[in-house]
Amino acid sequence: MIQKCLIVLMFPLFVSGQSPGGNEQLILEQMMTACANLKSASFILETTERVKNGNVEQGEILVKLQRQPLKMYLHMFAPRKGVEILYRNGELNNDLYISPHSFTYVNLKLSPNSMLVRESSHHTVLDIGFDYLSKMIGHYKSIFGNRLYDYLHITDTVQFELHRCVRMEFDYPLFTYVMQTVKAGQNLVDLASCYFVNEYMMVCANQEVDDIYDVKAGQQVKVPTMFGKKIIFLIDLSTKLPLVQEIHDEKGFFEKYEYKSFVFNPSFSPAEFTADYSGYGF
Repeated sequence: MIQKCLIVLMFPLFVSGQSPGGNEQLILEQMMTACANLKSASFILETTERVKNGNVEQGEILVKLQRQPLKMYLHMFAPRKGVEILYRNGELNNDLYISPHSFTYVNLKLSPNSMLVRESSHHTVLDIGFDYLSKMIGHYKSIFGNRLYDYLHITDTVQFELHRCVRMEFDYPLFTYVMQTVKAGQNLVDLASCYFVNEYMMVCANQEVDDIYDVKAGQQVKVPTMFGKKIIFLIDLSTKLPLVQEIHDEKGFFEKYEYKSFVFNPSFSPAEFTADYSGYGF
């Protein structure tokens, strides 16, 4: 659920294997700037998520994204092959417009948090991209201040598809859970938004909870103290964007998101975010 490196000055340091020491703050700030400057993107999003029963589920989605105002087109290849989704901020009561690609169903209008849409997914489709990640990092910067960089480490450079990337890891050994009381009208999405943590991580941590809505006022639930115990970013040296994001909890691997075939700031016609666009199946 970021980005920017000083390629001319820093790249020789990385490839030589020397310790970059002290560059974590610079890279994180530049990552944030790159996220804020992104106008549009197209990519294949590959998702790998550990679900509550311990199994790992994978997904693959074609995404067209315009940031401001937010517009999205998604075509799913897995797990629900052929499903198409449109979203335009401020329209249709901010619901998703969905073509399930089945002759037994008509097109649907559903909330991004509807369990018919999310099922066991860790996030909503509106979390796709880098905005939520930027807000989450900003939140923790405001809490930790410069102590945040004590937990950040640049490890090496790696190849991801055609992209040369810096690997930066956030290790938080103090990761744990605290008990919080659910207030009237709250669900796990509401609690997660208060603390910038993952609502599905709470589903997994609370055995009596089956989904994000399976809580009631007065109930005590475990809430993680950080978005993850370990967070790994692969930051593209060209776009400065985190093309791979991997999160671990206290049990180990929790989720991974890979932005493949990434196109930076493509030009979309307005029609590409409408149901009538040629090639769509709405």
